[in-house]
Amino acid sequence: MKLTGSQIFWTLSTVEVVMAVWLRVSPAIEIAKQDAWMSMIIAGAIGLATTYLVMHVSLLHPGETLTQFSRKLLGGWIGRIVILPYFVAWLLLSGDVLRSFTDFIHLTILDQTPIWILMVMILALAVYLTGISGITGIGRFCELAGPVTFIALVLTFLLNVTNTKLLHILPIASDTSWQEVFKASLSPASFFGESFMLLVLLAFISSNKKIYVKALSSIAFTAIMVTFATVMVLLVFGPYVGMELRFSYFMLVRSINILNFIQNVDVLVIFIWIFGVFAKISLYLFITSYEMAQWLQVKNWKKLLWFCAPAIFITALLIPNEETIIVLQKLWERIVIPVCAISIPLILWMMTVMKRKLAKH
Repeated sequence: MKLTGSQIFWTLSTVEVVMAVWLRVSPAIEIAKQDAWMSMIIAGAIGLATTYLVMHVSLLHPGETLTQFSRKLLGGWIGRIVILPYFVAWLLLSGDVLRSFTDFIHLTILDQTPIWILMVMILALAVYLTGISGITGIGRFCELAGPVTFIALVLTFLLNVTNTKLLHILPIASDTSWQEVFKASLSPASFFGESFMLLVLLAFISSNKKIYVKALSSIAFTAIMVTFATVMVLLVFGPYVGMELRFSYFMLVRSINILNFIQNVDVLVIFIWIFGVFAKISLYLFITSYEMAQWLQVKNWKKLLWFCAPAIFITALLIPNEETIIVLQKLWERIVIPVCAISIPLILWMMTVMKRKLAKH
């Protein structure tokens, strides 16, 4: 199984932009008001720093995934214990994404369909793609779905230009403090920080050439798109309406009306957005199954699909309401990212440097 630099770019971009645009715009506006777009820029910078760290650690161990080089550096038992937070994080995130999106589909277009059926349909397709072609198939799918998703984003921005009012985004850096702007950036930064998946994915790259540029530019590109989405929500709805909307980008799409002819674009956008959610679920299903197989020393990683897929389904099914989803997102922001994207990679990086220095002496 191999990934090209282009597939890394589109895989990261596709899986990160979907939920960031869908869920992180309104919470940022609630804290930073009309300056929320600056929070998104700061979040992008934090995401770039985190991505650089995990890439640097992973590329010090070419051809090895997180489980392999953590056991090599920390020993068998400690190396295994270090991986446990990642399994919990990936399963929780997958369940959260699956539940959030199926709730949305249920509320907007399929209100007569039980949520669990929608979950089974998405998971069944994810198991099929992952089991048939592994990470190579997911990368190729993202190469197709990624450009379509971003073109849809840009088109919705352009079609909403006539609804914008510049006064909604003014005054700049006046009504909110820089402390509030920075606080509002932490939540979207946690979504960009999920690039710690590169600790696994970089083991499959076919060439290291320009891989730093590809991965970092994907985070920058995603941050720019999320910033534009925030600006458009502010320009169309203003900060006080935008902060109250649960799915602010979706409402932005619903507001498109060109000469009473171009309307109801939201249905098309929903189907395009399903591609991104499907790619995200498939990717985390592969990562969790592959790393769990490494952790358990099972040769055929595909056998673990039959454990991980039901685990994701049960996790999503056990989420009772929107409040629990918010709690899980706070858990991701305050615990998962500091531990899995910063602390453990720093420890692994320091251990790598120390061992190489000892080897030289």
